[in-house]
Amino acid sequence: MARTLADGLRHVRVLVPVAVKEGDNAVLMCFFDLNGDSLYSVKWYKGGREMYRYMPREVPPVKVFPITGLSDLFIEVNE
Repeated sequence: MARTLADGLRHVRVLVPVAVKEGDNAVLMCFFDLNGDSLYSVKWYKGGREMYRYMPREVPPVKVFPITGLSDLFIEVNE
């Protein structure tokens, strides 16, 4: 089967709560089909600023970036 020059993710679904009560936890989930390719990265943004990055080929693979106004941000990297 011939491959096209550009492939993208298929069946992408992102689950993010509309609102979270202050002090409560929020769970962000992203589901996708790599169509047989290897994962390059997963990144999460808040207000246009990157707050989380997972790149399996990097050491360490997870990076968490501080966001102004979210000083109590905690990301469970093992989930």
